[in-house]
Amino acid sequence: MSIRNFGKLFDPGSVAVIGASQRPGRPGTVVLNHMAEGGYAGALWPVNPKYDSLLGIACYGSVEQLPQAPDLAVICTPPATVPDLIAQLGKRGTRAAVVLTPGLERETRWEGTTLHQAMLDAAKPHVLRILGPGGVGLLAPASGLNASLAPSRLPMGRIALLSESDAVMTAALDWAHLHDVGFSKCVSLGERGDIDLGDLLDYLADDDETGAILMYVESVVCARKFMTAGRIASRAKPVIVLKPGGGPGDDVYDAAFRRAGMLRVHATEDLFDAVETLGRAKPLRGEKLAVLSNGAALARIAAGAVAQADGKLAGDPVILDMDAPPETCAAALQALLAPAGAALAPDAVLLVFAPSQGVDAAAVAQALVAPVQASGKNVLSCWLGGETMAPARQVLAQAGLPTYDTPEQAVHGFMQLVQYRRSQDQLNQVPGALPRASRPEREAAHALVLQAIKEGRTVLDGADACAVLAAYGIAVADPGAGPGMRLARALAHELAITVETDPMFGPVIRFGRGGAAAELVAGLEDEQAVGLPPLNMVLARELVERTRVARALAGVRNGPRLRPAADIDALCHVLIQVSDLVADTAELVSLTLDPLLADAQGVLALQASLQLGAPRAGHAQAIRPYPQELEQEIQWQGAPLVLRPIRPEDTPQHREFFAQLQPEDVRLRFFSPIRELHPNQLARLTQIDYDRAMAFIASRSMPDGNPETLGVVRAVADPDNRKAEFAILVRSDLKGMGLGAILFQKLVDYFRGRGTAELVGEALSENSGIQQLVRRFGGTVSPSLEPGMADLRIKLQDP
Repeated sequence: MSIRNFGKLFDPGSVAVIGASQRPGRPGTVVLNHMAEGGYAGALWPVNPKYDSLLGIACYGSVEQLPQAPDLAVICTPPATVPDLIAQLGKRGTRAAVVLTPGLERETRWEGTTLHQAMLDAAKPHVLRILGPGGVGLLAPASGLNASLAPSRLPMGRIALLSESDAVMTAALDWAHLHDVGFSKCVSLGERGDIDLGDLLDYLADDDETGAILMYVESVVCARKFMTAGRIASRAKPVIVLKPGGGPGDDVYDAAFRRAGMLRVHATEDLFDAVETLGRAKPLRGEKLAVLSNGAALARIAAGAVAQADGKLAGDPVILDMDAPPETCAAALQALLAPAGAALAPDAVLLVFAPSQGVDAAAVAQALVAPVQASGKNVLSCWLGGETMAPARQVLAQAGLPTYDTPEQAVHGFMQLVQYRRSQDQLNQVPGALPRASRPEREAAHALVLQAIKEGRTVLDGADACAVLAAYGIAVADPGAGPGMRLARALAHELAITVETDPMFGPVIRFGRGGAAAELVAGLEDEQAVGLPPLNMVLARELVERTRVARALAGVRNGPRLRPAADIDALCHVLIQVSDLVADTAELVSLTLDPLLADAQGVLALQASLQLGAPRAGHAQAIRPYPQELEQEIQWQGAPLVLRPIRPEDTPQHREFFAQLQPEDVRLRFFSPIRELHPNQLARLTQIDYDRAMAFIASRSMPDGNPETLGVVRAVADPDNRKAEFAILVRSDLKGMGLGAILFQKLVDYFRGRGTAELVGEALSENSGIQQLVRRFGGTVSPSLEPGMADLRIKLQDP
């Protein structure tokens, strides 16, 4: 994962167009015209030995003749020339290129090496980043950069568009141009030689110009990189993804997007709706939508669309007369936005207006702007009609309000906001603590697996499967007792849990109906749900609730026969135990628990089998599981102390830890006084992506057996693993007892082991404690460019 030299790609000080031309239809002609006409203020250098000048700009015969190395090169020359051009550019010092030439993968150079691979080999020594080959190119309106074949000159906006389809990108740009929607960045990935979606998500997550990200995805090439970058990006801003569905493994993509906090849409018009909504909408605080209309029929249509989408109406629609004057419409909207009772307040308002004889629609729209801007809430509008309503649409569009052609589209846009809000809520949910039970007997289970492989057995069932599963606390009936157990628990729900290995995302867990009943409902929607391990209680429960059988498990009547409610917590624990087994057993190819009986007594598998194979590679699991191998027990102050990575289940202890800090210690750590951590902050501090971030806590058991957190040290590495930004905090009453140094040593050892070049941080100049700690570990402290701050730096690798 790398975003090295992306600054040169999106904000170059100079651009060379190699293969520039003025012959009609040539890519070099199109790109040069776009660059010359797009407002780019940097140096523009056409390169083509056939011309002395183009568009009145001096033209150079070769890369060597350029005045200096261009920050960005746009290559529009035949395939065979590309590798040598990349080598020349890299040698001169260029660090970014857009290769618009397609088809390099189809042509070989020598000894079977494709031109595509030769291009990458030429770039690698210079860390020259390549977008493409092929594709449409990129646009960065803030820089006046249009290094693309796209026809539009775009206004600046807050949406980034990433596309693996040229047609989708050009269509989206054309639509946005028609609707006056701006973009921050637009990128066509082409044949994905060097830069992929994971890299771009990582860059855009911290891009101040980007407030939302739209993606068209064909496939994912590196699942863990994509998931890590996607989870980071979606915590910072909305990420909407359109991927064609219906093929094998599509439900796995669904699970991946959901786990990353992204909102998936399934149609091109949904993507365009998302452009309109995200380009203008504000963050949504709740889910209640009020409707204001100048017609009863239109109001009913809008209310019906809300009901059909399982949305929430904030009361009955407010219906005005068709000939209501502008001031009446504005007063009605103001009353809706700020009702007398707070409980009645909607979270958003939908305006649905039709043309009316004698009423100036534009004047009505203009009257609505002031109350909308004063409220700070989302107001979506639909001005139903043609040319008569165009001025009204333009008024509200210029005021920054989302506008739609139909009530159904407007409701759909609102529900996209709702779905995004729900995905964020799920990211911030705190999983409940697991019951105190013996740790899985990992070594014993793995020994059984290795012994089976040594003996040439790739399938474990019967007693062998029972033994492996029992090591993880998963109960499996004795093979001979299965029929009798099924009869004894005849009212139990028959379920199934399976594990399979997806070629892209690695192990996935499926849950749904099992036994004979599964055959009757095979293929029906919502009969199965898919999740990516690792799981916790929140994720396991969400996996269960996405299936049709969830209502029956909760004891809700679903048909003529009512089975008693099952112990859903016990079922979720089994899902987590299966997830743990997956994480610990790289040799596990698939697993089946079917039928799995679930009732008030608990969960029992009647049949189980495991398929084994060659160990998975370290990154085969899309999300890195909890690294239990980093747990360490030491003696401190005469008692055991556990140093371990933080877990989402540590949230209650982390809240209590923060509550015991002195205000001065909080100010020194967070640079401002904070009384308590918001739930979102707690979630981000405890639910980390172990692939990029690490947080170690010092934990000990209290007299009642519950754990307490005494200190925490954390750091987040950049995508290039060049530096990791750290912070440390020890409970106020334990300062000066050596705990900070113990924790910091744990962090230093970990990041040195993963190859990170240095740890960096910042502190208030008055924070002498952290400065002494950094110097103790061989680091340096220097004044920051920001007054009152100090920069902290510790080198971890030898030069």
